Amino acid sequence: MRRTLALALFLFLAAFTARAEQHGAWHLTNNDDSRDDGKVQLQLVSDHNQNSQSMERNAFSGLTAAQMSATTETPVDFNLVRDAGTVHFTGTFLNGEGVGRFTFAPNASYAATLRTLGVNASDLDDDRLFSLALHDVSAAFIREMQSLGYREDLNRYIAFRIHGASPQFVRELNALGYKPDGEQLVTFRIHGVTAQFIRDIRALGYQPDGQELVTFRIHGVSPEFIRGMRALGYQPDARQLVNFRIHGVSPEFASGMKDLGVRDLEADDLVALRIHGATVDYVRELRDLGYPNLSTEQLVSMRIHGVSASYIRDLKTAGYANIPVEKLVDMRIHGIDAELVRRTR
Repeated sequence: MRRTLALALFLFLAAFTARAEQHGAWHLTNNDDSRDDGKVQLQLVSDHNQNSQSMERNAFSGLTAAQMSATTETPVDFNLVRDAGTVHFTGTFLNGEGVGRFTFAPNASYAATLRTLGVNASDLDDDRLFSLALHDVSAAFIREMQSLGYREDLNRYIAFRIHGASPQFVRELNALGYKPDGEQLVTFRIHGVTAQFIRDIRALGYQPDGQELVTFRIHGVSPEFIRGMRALGYQPDARQLVNFRIHGVSPEFASGMKDLGVRDLEADDLVALRIHGATVDYVRELRDLGYPNLSTEQLVSMRIHGVSASYIRDLKTAGYANIPVEKLVDMRIHGIDAELVRRTR
């Protein structure tokens, strides 16, 4: 009887373990067939989630370049060994593409390791360990980030790994005088604030703080854009640069307005023209209708009150030509159109 109960309990526990085990399908290819940069693209699919990430090829043990590039279907059996656990892969490779099945064996002792580092590991289940393993949140990585001033929770360390906030990146920023907190460090990586970007912006005479750097990247304030505006004689400050990009002031727009003889084209005037929809085509139409060399103030007033090229043409067909800009605006304000002109003549 005892043997029967023990056997039943063993079978129950075995079935529970099999259900709880992390497992699924994998797909592995080189990042780009046109170059060999040592990286591969790994995709994992399981009942729990789907994951795709770029990884170093040498992160895998037991997998050779010859196996990956085999021209006939070649069986493979290899591992991804991490502090949080080991992912075991079986399957085949053919012409640089591999497929198969994976299982994950968590490292139950990793929770104790994290506690020695002062990191809360109270919710460290197998799913969590699997995520830590995939993103290589190792004890060495945590120690190095802590030595640089980043004593974070597990979510932040995972975010660091996902977005590439490495110790090297932190040291590069520190050398440039930036010491972002954990949240801003991830934000820098998400929006592409690199050390080279900072150096390029500084070389043009700007000294942006952390938030300004992120704002520059979000709105596309690049060194090339700045040089393009400077070539036209503009020396915009940080605020004006962002306003340019938000409202679509480009070197092409500024050059087009200058070529059409628009007067009073200061930096903020360019923004005002874009805000009110005074385009290069609009100004060109006005010039062709006999209104050259208009000022920014005149153009903005005309756009605000709806003095369009078609409105001017209609007035001309009704017998009203060469109307001064101020008069055109006044007529629009009072609702005088070509049809009213015809009826009252």
